[in-house]
Amino acid sequence: MAFFQRVNWKDDGDFLVRIASLLNKGFSLEASISYLSITSPKNHDRYENIIASLALGNSFAYSLQQNGFPEFICSQLHYASNHGYFAQTIHETGIHMTKKAEEKNALKKTFQYPLVLFSTVIIVFFLLRIFLLPKFELLFSQLSSNGSLGTNFTYFLLEKVPILLGIFLLSLFLFISVLIKKQNKKAAYDRAYFYCRVPFIKQFSRIHYSQNFSREIGYLLKSGLSISHIMQLFASKDSPAFFQSIAKQILPMLEQGLPLTKALEKMPIFEKELYYIAIHGEKNGNLAEEFLFYYQLCHQKALQKTEKLFSFIQPIVFMIIGVLIISIYLSILYPMFSMVNQI
Repeated sequence: MAFFQRVNWKDDGDFLVRIASLLNKGFSLEASISYLSITSPKNHDRYENIIASLALGNSFAYSLQQNGFPEFICSQLHYASNHGYFAQTIHETGIHMTKKAEEKNALKKTFQYPLVLFSTVIIVFFLLRIFLLPKFELLFSQLSSNGSLGTNFTYFLLEKVPILLGIFLLSLFLFISVLIKKQNKKAAYDRAYFYCRVPFIKQFSRIHYSQNFSREIGYLLKSGLSISHIMQLFASKDSPAFFQSIAKQILPMLEQGLPLTKALEKMPIFEKELYYIAIHGEKNGNLAEEFLFYYQLCHQKALQKTEKLFSFIQPIVFMIIGVLIISIYLSILYPMFSMVNQI
């Protein structure tokens, strides 16, 4: 979801990685950002806005979110001050963003050539419709062949196909836009639940939510907080909306005396593996480390699924383009063969 926002993943990722490096060298947060505002002139105003927001007493996570950083990145930084792994979290989120930049570039390369070719084919269809179809209609009318199979076939390919294709693409765009707008008005958990029910998208959504949850709860457990304390922290008003919604689901069950595993079992927005990891971690008494290990595992799974997705997208797009090109040839050649048969 945040993947498609207008975010400069590479620059923002490098910014966070450099902030973490400067913090580890003893710089303060404000001094680190001020230093980077000097070395990155094109982002100078943006970084100065972050410093100004920090000077007003806002958190680093809030300041970043107000200046265009994705919500799921800011949510990780929000809890960093609670679990104490602040510089490490900044570094991890920076690396995460740079990897997202690589994925976005790979996706762009996957679609770049097919989209140009597809656009060219669509333009050819419309040019044939405008210039060629009237000539064929005139020719067939002179040969008294109106209503023949060849004429009907040509008319359908050149007259109807571009219109039907345009209507389909426009309808698909409007449908997705309205759907996303409608979902954004819902509560965070309801929105997550919806995305985890949509075919194809659900496998990526569940990994994404499982990764975010396991990371935050893992670090907070590692810092010595209890599960109930963590859920109260998630439920606080300044927490990100997603974690507030998670706390609303889990806290009532904890108050009933049920363990965390029972709560996770009844939450379909997470991978089933998360539930089993929680059971295994409770038995071994090493829940924090197992959650953090699962966070890394989710990241690897997301990369593997993304690579697999890219390997399927391009052949399918080329197949569609191939069908359209064949249709163009048929629309030109079929009437000619029909005309030969009439002579």
